[in-house]
Amino acid sequence: MKGTHMLTANEFIRKHKMEYTSIDVKNEMDTYIDEMKKGLCGEKSSLLMIPSYITLKSEVKREKPVICVDAGGTNLRVAVAKFSEDGSFCTEEFQRYLMPGVEKELEAEEFFDILADYILPFTKITKNIVISFAYRAKILPDIDCEIVEITKEVKVKNAGGKLLGREICAALAKKGADGCNIVVVNDSVATALAGKAEKLNDGYGSFTGTILGTGSNSCYIEYMRNIAKLEGGEEGLMVINTEAGSYNKVPRSDIDIAYDESTQNPGIGVFEKMTSGGYLGPLCDFTLRTAAREGVFEKGFSMAGTVSTVDVNAFLTDGSGALGRYFTAEADRNAAREILLNIVLRAGRFLALQMAAVAVKAAKENDRVCMTIEGTTYEKMFGLKKEALTVLLPYLDSIGIKADVISVENAVLKGCAIAGLSR
Repeated sequence: MKGTHMLTANEFIRKHKMEYTSIDVKNEMDTYIDEMKKGLCGEKSSLLMIPSYITLKSEVKREKPVICVDAGGTNLRVAVAKFSEDGSFCTEEFQRYLMPGVEKELEAEEFFDILADYILPFTKITKNIVISFAYRAKILPDIDCEIVEITKEVKVKNAGGKLLGREICAALAKKGADGCNIVVVNDSVATALAGKAEKLNDGYGSFTGTILGTGSNSCYIEYMRNIAKLEGGEEGLMVINTEAGSYNKVPRSDIDIAYDESTQNPGIGVFEKMTSGGYLGPLCDFTLRTAAREGVFEKGFSMAGTVSTVDVNAFLTDGSGALGRYFTAEADRNAAREILLNIVLRAGRFLALQMAAVAVKAAKENDRVCMTIEGTTYEKMFGLKKEALTVLLPYLDSIGIKADVISVENAVLKGCAIAGLSR
C-alpha cells in the first residue's frame, strides 16, 4: 500500500453508510409500529406477531400452586411455584435434569414418556402444568403446541406434527395422573411475563420481554381488540410474540446485504443478522475482510477461520484474543477497533429500537412499563448494553413512558407461573 492513500476506518464506515450514529429511534419508530400493526392484522409483514393465546383476563391467583417446566436447549427444569398473598413468588420444589434426547437420540414416544416421568411426582401437589418450550412449534388456540422440529442439542425422531401437551398428558394418565391440564408457551413469551411475576405489586402499567443471546426476539402485552387476525374481537389482553429477529425495514448497508446473501438463509432473520450473538461475529469478520480489500489495514486481513462474537468482545474489551494476536501494528489495531465498535454500538441502537417499539405498542394501564431482558449478548458484549439503554430510556421518557429495564432470576419459570395463574 506504500505510496497510495489508505482508506481510514472512519472513511470506510461512512463510504458504506454504516455509521451507528445514523440510527435514530425516533425516525424509525413509525415504520416499526406500522409493521407490527400489519402483522396483527394478518397482512404481509416481516414481523409475524404470533398470538400466544395467553389471555391475561384476571388477577394472578394467590396461594395456588402450578407446575412450571422450562424445556430449554440443554437442561430441563421443573418446579412447583406459587404467589403468596403478599404477591411474592416462591418455589416449593425444584429439580434440574438433562433434556431427554441430549445423551442419545430418542423416538418421540420415549421423549414424551421421559418428560412425563420427570413431571409425575409433582402432580400429587397440582394437576396444572405450564411448559416453556424453546423449540420451533406452532402455538394453538387451546394453548397446546404442534411441534415443528426439535433442534439444538436435543435429538428426537418423528416429533414433527405431534401436540406436546396432549402427548405428555396421555403419558401422565398412563402413569396414574389423570386430569392434568397443560399450557405451552414460547420461551420469549415466558420472559415477557417474568417481569410481571417479579414486580407484581409495583404498579406497572404493562410488561415487555426481550431476549438478545444467540438470537433476538421481543414479546409484549396487546389489547385483544387490536389483533384483527383473530376472529372474535374479545376484550382483554394477550401476549404477542413479535418474532423481532425477522424485521427487515431498518437501513442496511451494502455490506449487511452482501453478508446476508453469504449466509445459509438469505433474506431470513435480517434484523437478527445485525444484532444477535449468532451473527455479530461473522458480520464483523465479513466487514473486516471487506475493509482489508479496500486498503484499510497495512497488513490486510486474512485470519484463518471466522471471527466469533466472543473474539470481537475480547478484542474490544482489552485487545486480547484471536484478533489481538492478528492485529499487532497499532494503526491496524485502532482501525479494526473503530470498525468493530461501530458495528456493536449500531446493534445496541437497533436493540433500543426493538425494545422501544414494544413499549410504545404495549397495552398500558399507566405510563410505567417494566421491560425484562435476558441474554448473554446483551449482558456481555462490550458497549452494547450501555448504548442500548443510553438511547432507549431518554427516548421513552421524551414521549411520556417511564420504563424500568430489569433482568429476572429464573425468568422462564416465573413467566410460566404467571401464564398458569392469570387465565
